[in-house]
This record gives sequence, structure tokens and C-alpha cells, in this order.
Amino acid sequence: MNQWRRLSGDLDELNDLLYFGVEPQRQRLYGEMMEALQSVAPASLSFKRWARVVTYRYSLSPLSAAGSLTDYGGRFNIGRDVDKAMRAPWPALYIGEDFETAFREKFQLSGDERVNGLSPEELALTSSFSATYLDGHLEQVFDLDQPGALDALCVVLNKMKLPSEAHKIQRRLKIPASGVFMIRTVKRLRSETLVRNWRVMPVQFGLPAPSQILASLILDAGFEAIRYPSTKGSGSCIAVFPHKLASDSSYVALSDPPPPEVTHSRLDMNTADALCGWELLRPSQRPANS
Repeated sequence: MNQWRRLSGDLDELNDLLYFGVEPQRQRLYGEMMEALQSVAPASLSFKRWARVVTYRYSLSPLSAAGSLTDYGGRFNIGRDVDKAMRAPWPALYIGEDFETAFREKFQLSGDERVNGLSPEELALTSSFSATYLDGHLEQVFDLDQPGALDALCVVLNKMKLPSEAHKIQRRLKIPASGVFMIRTVKRLRSETLVRNWRVMPVQFGLPAPSQILASLILDAGFEAIRYPSTKGSGSCIAVFPHKLASDSSYVALSDPPPPEVTHSRLDMNTADALCGWELLRPSQRPANS
């Protein structure tokens, strides 16, 4: 038991070191990282009848991003339970290119995945959900599939070094050298960003996932959304940052007439604040103007 506690403590220390120990370098190179991301031409995205799947109890608020602030957040936003994050939580509205993509992302199930012999479709029947179709236009989208989108950022990341103490802990834990690393290449950054189980760091260590750290930089660089390939389905997804809509022409709206009880059928600069879900955060976590 004592050995297990010692190893567990070392593992916690290692992951804390890889986050907090690197923070001074991130701060020093922050300006360069902003320049790198802002050198990427933002994509303009118009879409028709993309899909969003929400838990049934929230079916009268299909454009609310409040759910993304609960627990550990989403792939590209930090939720309120990532308790060691140096960045305050922020919301994201997740949308899939089609129903199947949105469905699989919502339930985090690949088409070939089975649990206790049940298919993803059968597993989904164990909980109620609501699906809506959305139209929209976004002016400032960071497209992860755009050629060269991450090249300039990785040039800056190459200047960052692994804290020396991390090597000592790695040896104590007998982790292969390849298992403790800094993200420096586009290939590695994409693979860590799009890893199927991005929740490991938030759940096990209370630290933000690499995808959440990347999203925080993209957010600061002025983008309204991130477009990325689904890790569960065959389509694309977008994570829209409602509080960062930067143009009157950017919006997301319900494709079909909603029930009369639905308060907001359109997300835009005028309705964004009401749809962010700031009320779910502690006062100390909320932006000053929320």
C-alpha cells in the first residue's frame, strides 16, 4: 500500500510538473504563440442542417452551451471540475456535420464499439435525448484540417523544454523516455488533440487536456470556433465559443420551428450571453461582465 501511494504521488507530481512547470515558458512565449495562430487565415463556414444532440431534460434549450461547463467540459473547453486549471472555464457549443456524427460524439461511441454486447445505438436507448438541426454562418473559424494550420505554432513549441525534474521522476516510475515528452511536432499535436479519450488528464489529475490547452490559445487568438474531424464518426464537428462571436454575421440557428417554450432559437452576438451558462459557475469563476 505504501509503495502504491508513493508511486501515485510521483505520478501526480510528474503531471503537475508537466503543466505547472512549463507555465513560465508558456507565458514567456505567449506573444509568439498568438502571432503564430493569428498568422493562420480564419476559415469562413456556412452550414445547413448540421446536428446537435442534447440530453432530453435540456431539449427546450438546444442552443445553450451550459452543459459544456459542467464536469470536465468538452474536448475544446474547460469545465468547472478541472480544478487545477490555471485558466477559468469557458463554454462551447458542439455541433456535428450530420446526425450520426453528433450522436456518436454525444455518447462517445464509435460505430464498431460494443459494450456488454450492445451496439452504440442500443446503448443510447438507455437514456433519453433530443436531436435538433442547425443552420449557421461563422466568420472566424480555426480549421484543424486546413493545411499548415498548426505549423507556425509548432515552431514556437519547439522552443520549450521539458523540466529537468521530470526526467528524475520518469526514471523513478520506470516510464520509457518516449512516455514523457513535450509536444513539438504537428503530428504529435494533432494526435494529442484528437486522441479518442481526451478525458484522462482532467479526470485522473484535475489538469486540462492538451486539446483544452490548445483551444485556450486559439480562443485568445480571436477565433470564434474550431472545426475538427470527429473521433467517433466520419464527419466533421465544430466547437463554437458563444462568448467570442466577433461579427454580426456570425450565428447558429434552429433549422426548424421550435416548440413555443423555446426561449432562444438563434445564437448570435445579442443572445450569446444568455446561452453561455455562466450561472453554473461559482462567482469567482465567472468573467467580470457575465
